[in-house]
Amino acid sequence: MPRKKPKVDSIEEIETSIKLLCDQSNNHMKVRAYDKALFGYNQALELNSTDINALISRSKCYLLLGESAKALQDAETALAEDKNNIRAIYQKAESLYYLGQFEQSLMFFHRGLRARPELASFRLGVQKTQEAIENTIGAKTKATAAPPKSSRNRKSDEETPKFQGASTQPTLRKPTKADLERRNARKLLGELCVDKEYLEKLLLHPDLVRADTNTENISTFAKEAVAFLNKRQEFWRQQRPCTALPNHKNLPNDALPKWF
Repeated sequence: MPRKKPKVDSIEEIETSIKLLCDQSNNHMKVRAYDKALFGYNQALELNSTDINALISRSKCYLLLGESAKALQDAETALAEDKNNIRAIYQKAESLYYLGQFEQSLMFFHRGLRARPELASFRLGVQKTQEAIENTIGAKTKATAAPPKSSRNRKSDEETPKFQGASTQPTLRKPTKADLERRNARKLLGELCVDKEYLEKLLLHPDLVRADTNTENISTFAKEAVAFLNKRQEFWRQQRPCTALPNHKNLPNDALPKWF
């Protein structure tokens, strides 16, 4: 009795099975069932891990699933089998584009365009990649450039002439009465002027304006301090020169607030 030979799948049978699996997955792709399509492509590549058609189809499926790195890996594997395969070149260009590697993506789009200039997909790829590069360069340039002047600053620059007759000094804004008083106060009180301005703003705070018992002591102390600083400012205004700043330690004790 002749011995039965073991069943061995022929190359033709393997290729037929791969084609059937890829066709089924392509139908899943059309209805956007990408997970089912990926499962079929994986089965096909288990039969032959270097099948170019299955690799390119799975690369496209990975892109649609948002896994650009895996899509690039499949495209590169396909190109290792056939470096001139136009579909593999396109898939690598697309994968690089979605990975943000625009310069390399542009190179492969140009490579495909030189090989197949009649294909609009490569022309569109070159166009969108160039725009992405220009936008990236433009964003970097704006980030490093100096901020534009506001309309108020531009207006003041236009209104202030660079030259006025023989003089090279710009026209200065005439100080107001409040500016003069603040300037004189700083000369007379020195560093205490900062404390005075702070206390005056503090007295205008809504929580202190209200007659609450919790803020009564704070309001009283602040008023006493402002009154004291106003007296010192008036005292030193009568003394000349105004650059001679007072020392509170030399002032009469009755002129100081109790908490000073």
